[in-house]
Amino acid sequence: MIARALAWLLLTFSGKEERTMLVRLYAGEIIMGKITEDNVPTKLKARVHQYLVDMGYFEEEA
Repeated sequence: MIARALAWLLLTFSGKEERTMLVRLYAGEIIMGKITEDNVPTKLKARVHQYLVDMGYFEEEA
């Protein structure tokens, strides 16, 4: 709950670098198996998924 609130605050008041950092953070947590894509904030889901596809962890959907 606190993590979601912090992510929301960072997304609301942050710039491009902070958003990129959050995408990498969430992707790393998914890779380590600590969270799933369902736990990623809605505003970041598409970016996190694309990052994981680019890194070769998921296949690109047709």
